[in-house]
Amino acid sequence: MDTKPTPTAVPSERPNLTKSVLSKDVEITGSLTFRGELTFDGKIKGGPVSGSVLNVGEHATVEGDITADEVSISGAVKGNASITNRCYLRASARLNGDLNTSRLIMEEGATFIGMSNITPREKG
Repeated sequence: MDTKPTPTAVPSERPNLTKSVLSKDVEITGSLTFRGELTFDGKIKGGPVSGSVLNVGEHATVEGDITADEVSISGAVKGNASITNRCYLRASARLNGDLNTSRLIMEEGATFIGMSNITPREKG
């Protein structure tokens, strides 16, 4: 069993969110909607995936679009991502699709193939 902790999204000023975990033996075909924070390390095919805070683990593969407030990707995503606050691409991340977000953080080694539209949110 892999004992290395799955990286989570960068801590931010978010309220106490319900935290859910789906391990690498989980496969989902179709859409996935969640509230709170989801750490996912399995396979999703079809999409869309939508919710508040999504952590795509190192072993995870997602084939479908993602819509979330915040996302941290360590695995593979093939689809477009629309992220309200922050998209964090870890060193092992592979994102193949277009990205719309207000903030992008990309570690050395991450792969991003697609177009990005980074529009900072207005403070007010």
